[in-house]
Amino acid sequence: MIKRASPSICILLLGCLSATLPAQKISLDATFYQGSVWRHTPKLSTQTGESISGQELGLRIHTTGRRDWQAWQHYPAFGLSLAHFQLGEGSHSSAFGLVPHLSIPLIRAGRWAAHFRVGTGLAWVTRPYDWFDNPDQNAIGSHWNNITQFRLGAEFAAWSRLRFSAGGSMTHFSNGGSALPNFGVNVFSGWAGASWFFQPLKKEDFQPAKTSKRALQRRFGGQFQGGLALLEIASFDGPKHAVWIASTSGYFQISRINRALIGVDYESNRAIYEWGLHSARFSNEAAARQGSTRLAVFAAEEFLFGEISIVLQAGKYIGKNINQFVPKSSYAKLSARYYLPALLGNDLRPFAGISIKAHKFTAEYISGNFGLSF
Repeated sequence: MIKRASPSICILLLGCLSATLPAQKISLDATFYQGSVWRHTPKLSTQTGESISGQELGLRIHTTGRRDWQAWQHYPAFGLSLAHFQLGEGSHSSAFGLVPHLSIPLIRAGRWAAHFRVGTGLAWVTRPYDWFDNPDQNAIGSHWNNITQFRLGAEFAAWSRLRFSAGGSMTHFSNGGSALPNFGVNVFSGWAGASWFFQPLKKEDFQPAKTSKRALQRRFGGQFQGGLALLEIASFDGPKHAVWIASTSGYFQISRINRALIGVDYESNRAIYEWGLHSARFSNEAAARQGSTRLAVFAAEEFLFGEISIVLQAGKYIGKNINQFVPKSSYAKLSARYYLPALLGNDLRPFAGISIKAHKFTAEYISGNFGLSF
């Protein structure tokens, strides 16, 4: 599923670049990480707790208000980074990542600023679990993985072209269940970095919005979304099974850059279906269909950045005689979307994207999605 999701990541990145290139304020960023792998489950045999390091080199495109949403969102920045974490000989050796990311300013005060950054992309782990060659490290079961990172930090402008920054981060490596085992690697670290601007970025460069971010008269709408993930279950190097996903939701437009959603998630988990039949957990196909069906209610918030959006979602499973073999009673999703041109005026907006679903700190799957907002 990671390989299938990578084109979606590239589409999202191209959307980010096309939306922000007119700003023409680009910085080269270098970052050093120091942290450790967290033992988030007692089932983890991978080495944890040892001090590890990481490095990152990337580019950021800084918005300056050429479009009103950039001012409404306090002039965010889109970027692309190459990252490397030396996880350790007892922890799958090294991990390399290509990470598109979004930096959201929280505070600006003189030369100081605070930013929250979220990014998700593609990673390569050099020494995954192997039944014969590496049986003692069970966090990652494949070379190709997803990398998702959350970063919070402060930045100081030493000069119009040079800034220094530092903060804390959580970096997650996982294949989303596409290959077992898949407990995932969670790295908590502190970081410090420097940014060099090819063109000076000054306070005068930021243009105010020409219109209000208040929502238009029609505040209510809806969304439909379908998705597909591939999972490996129970046996290492086994077949991959489809998880078909559908959701419907209604939303309230808080502002032109923010929506609150309430909806229903449905899944048909063919991995549970096949595994349950072959292991005699289900007595017949009807019982397997019922047991592999999942239904949940969810609440979510969508943050809009032009054609790009980030959706944070929390859900809880509901219903009797379904939702069998779920790890927890609730789950979380992180989604990134790219909105395509509107259809039939501005009433219908198709979108494509990727989602990461997790129960606590273990990812269950990574899905590619397509949907419609109206």
